[in-house]
Amino acid sequence: MSHALELTQTERKIAERIDPSSMDGLTVSSSAGGIVFANAAEVMNYAKMMAVANSGVRKHLRGNVGACLAIVTQAVEWGMSAYAVANKSYFFNDQIAFESQLVQAVILKRAPIKGRIKFEFTGEGEKRKCRAWARLADDPEEIAEYISPEFGKITPKNSPLWKSDPDQQHCYYAGRALCRRHFPDVLLGVYGEDELTPPPPGPDNARDVTPAKGLNAKLDALAARPKSQIDHAEDAEFSEAFTGGDHETGANETVPESDGGGDDPAPDIDPQSAAYKLGHDGGMKGFRKGLTAAIKEDPAQLANYEAGYSAALHEKNREDD
Repeated sequence: MSHALELTQTERKIAERIDPSSMDGLTVSSSAGGIVFANAAEVMNYAKMMAVANSGVRKHLRGNVGACLAIVTQAVEWGMSAYAVANKSYFFNDQIAFESQLVQAVILKRAPIKGRIKFEFTGEGEKRKCRAWARLADDPEEIAEYISPEFGKITPKNSPLWKSDPDQQHCYYAGRALCRRHFPDVLLGVYGEDELTPPPPGPDNARDVTPAKGLNAKLDALAARPKSQIDHAEDAEFSEAFTGGDHETGANETVPESDGGGDDPAPDIDPQSAAYKLGHDGGMKGFRKGLTAAIKEDPAQLANYEAGYSAALHEKNREDD
């Protein structure tokens, strides 16, 4: 029976590296995000604790120390709770992005304005525009403003709020653009869902749309591998959680979960297949080279890739012996 608070093998190894003594100096504060850090060691250990928090953070941060460190560092700069920032973040195109609500909160907290941003609309339908303006803190008589493009000309529209609550998202859009135009330092390196566009089409970004096979196929393929190979694969995966790896998909991506339906037979392992050779090449070099989203989403290709990767690790171990 699965329990929500059980740790994965990678998370257990991260937990073993947490230094409890370095957390003794943490100061709890009602301001500054709730925690005051004295040095970088405390920040790093806090990031490790976040990475093993399981349901305390969103799935893309679990077991990912590097991403958690980025979140904690950003939260410290903003004077906000690291967990609040973490739960308003997500991955998009291998980058950390933040929900519009959090972006607006950061603007209100850090932008040199007096009071809050004001909004007004003109026009209707596709011609609708939003004006955002605010008074400057050092000169309340001066106003910084931004007028959005017409609703129909705004792209991309990645957020679901563009359909469910278009005026709300239009305000988010205009407020963020106001900040980028007049106070660019406030949101430096921070992106919302509407600022990250999908990758351009091409062979490197091709996606296999074949329906995923059942979970049993993956489990059968994994069970067929010797335990020593599985252990080596786990160690390599754990190492990538700290080093960032060097494969095409980025260390922050995980294999998508299947719905568990179906009882398909285990995929055939073909040493001549492209996926097997790619995995073998990666195993010989010590990182998961070329593990693309298309391979991850195809159980047959994934099984061949993992088989090649494990075979390479086994060969290297025999050479070392």
